[in-house]
Amino acid sequence: MTTILLVEDEVLLREGVQETLEVYGYTVIGAGDGIEALDWLEQTPISLIITDLVMPKMNGVAFIEQVRLKHPSLPIIVASGSPDSVTSRLGIDTIHVPGATACIIKPFKSKDLVALVEKVMADTQA
Repeated sequence: MTTILLVEDEVLLREGVQETLEVYGYTVIGAGDGIEALDWLEQTPISLIITDLVMPKMNGVAFIEQVRLKHPSLPIIVASGSPDSVTSRLGIDTIHVPGATACIIKPFKSKDLVALVEKVMADTQA
């Protein structure tokens, strides 16, 4: 069974993505920020993380750094807004987030996210 940890502070977006992934047979745990997500990682076996970058309490870059300390090979997909808006806020390029396995730009189509999840999971199991 594949369990995805979805880290997104926008509740409606998190719920929508969670519902979509569950339709495709994934178990999804939603977290509103990196701190809550780190708690879930301590309690539950996770197969894949999908995280936003711009969030309260702990941004996605700091969250990924923390995940990598204990879970160096856990696949992480960064889902964030346009590179320009994120670059200006965090000073990074979302395409090259250190520690990220893959990136997808919001807004994205459900089928594109599912295809990326399937690809990352297949690559991880190869």
